[in-house]
Amino acid sequence: MSIKNTLASLKMLFASNLNLPMHNTVKVIGIVVLFVFIYITNHLWVERDLRKIADLSKEIKELRYEQITTSAELMNMSKQSEVIRRVEAEELGLHELTDPPRIIEK
Repeated sequence: MSIKNTLASLKMLFASNLNLPMHNTVKVIGIVVLFVFIYITNHLWVERDLRKIADLSKEIKELRYEQITTSAELMNMSKQSEVIRRVEAEELGLHELTDPPRIIEK
């Protein structure tokens, strides 16, 4: 079947069933195709954005765990007993005060 025959049969089909002139039918088909294209494109964009959101959420969760771990390590390192142990290990010659601090008045 040639393209000309196919177009002619489609024209008869649309003209007889829809009772619309052919140029209106072509416009309607064009609009429907445009909306389908827009729908598919929008769907693909949304899927891409959802994948990005999932990846970023996973990264945020991992960074949060790292932040909690680092914060806990820092708190442990800043305890007085840990500071004393590290100073003694480095042999810096520093000693812990045994007397309480005094206020010097003028």
